[in-house]
Amino acid sequence: MYVKQKTTIVEILCALFVILFIYTGLNKLLDYDTFKFQLGRSPYLQHFSAPLAAILPAGELLVVIALVVKRTRLAGLYASYFLMCLFTGYVAVMLRFSYYLPCSCGGILQALSWKGHLLFNGLFTLLSVAAVLLQNQLQTNHPIHSPKPRYYETLQT
Repeated sequence: MYVKQKTTIVEILCALFVILFIYTGLNKLLDYDTFKFQLGRSPYLQHFSAPLAAILPAGELLVVIALVVKRTRLAGLYASYFLMCLFTGYVAVMLRFSYYLPCSCGGILQALSWKGHLLFNGLFTLLSVAAVLLQNQLQTNHPIHSPKPRYYETLQT
């Protein structure tokens, strides 16, 4: 695959994550009381609902900034992967072990079933892996990121 194609794919995947995290982060902030209340109803998060209600939307919006800035894009993609793993793992645990399934999502995502959430999150987790791998390849092959010649190597030429 050519550099231009990889760059285009990474740009598209970053745009998807930017849209996703702006949407979910702002949705949580705009309906903060409901989001915090729903987190508090989760059997596994009830003791951490107050800090999580603040940390999650702020974290999602920070990831957006990291994805938009080219110098921090790889870190933003790793953070996207981390968040998607957390969200996917949470949904999987809830589906497997919880007797009560409160939904703290808002907007369009609220219409998804829990299995739908698992599929959606799983897909975005895979997309984040692809984006990390491609961005890593792009940065490794970029002349700015290639190793500098050692002093004795420059003397030999």
